Amino acid sequence: MAAPSTAMDGSLQSNYKLSKTEKKFLRKQIQARHTLLRHEGIETVSYATQSLVVANGGLGNGVSRNQLLPVLEKCGLVDALLMPPNKPYSFVRYKTAEESKKAYVTLNGKEIVDDLGQKIILYLNFVDKAQWKKLGPQALPPGLMVVEEIISSEDEEMLLKSVNWTENKNNQNFQKSLKHRRVKHFGYEFHYENNSIDKDKPLPGGLPDICDSILEKWLKEGYVKHKPDQLTVNQYEPGHGIPAHIDTHSAFEDEIISLSLGSK
Repeated sequence: MAAPSTAMDGSLQSNYKLSKTEKKFLRKQIQARHTLLRHEGIETVSYATQSLVVANGGLGNGVSRNQLLPVLEKCGLVDALLMPPNKPYSFVRYKTAEESKKAYVTLNGKEIVDDLGQKIILYLNFVDKAQWKKLGPQALPPGLMVVEEIISSEDEEMLLKSVNWTENKNNQNFQKSLKHRRVKHFGYEFHYENNSIDKDKPLPGGLPDICDSILEKWLKEGYVKHKPDQLTVNQYEPGHGIPAHIDTHSAFEDEIISLSLGSK
């Protein structure tokens, strides 16, 4: 759907009568501004800046980074993309205001498909640069710690090479092929059919030896208080993304570690 010709404050630039589609678009764009003000206390601005808020393009309504970023990059060089947890919008900052203006004109009203295969329409508005910086620490829920580059590139490569995805009859209980990924279990097998583990049936071998030195280092540095005894390795192919979901926590104790390898 093409956006109607509007000024940056949402007013119509020409005098022709609006169609139903154009009226709906303007209504949705104004609604998106009110949502941002209500949830974050941030007002959109009527002038072009490097930063935009993308309504309907958030983790809270099933849009993944892998889906949204390529769409945004078609309009220019993306300097940063912030996707707050559980929010139905995201924030993008371009290298220049000209690229941001191009995205505003090109992507407003654009239809994309979310992780569940449902069609959604994006609505973009400009936000001020200073307001962008205020969002950083607020984006993390209480109790979550994010540590970038927690392992070296050498350790990352070593861990990736250590996982053998070759199927064989002897390890069918340890490795499974799910709808969008393959998984491998160590320590205990996670049963997806009932979202639980059998504490009385540990897998032989425990965690891979290659994990020991890394976990011991994290213990000393205070990132974890207890050494894990269960590990699930998920293999996602490029472009799959991770659909919005809530993990089962009843099968695990309080401390959970997630380590991304080969991708952000």
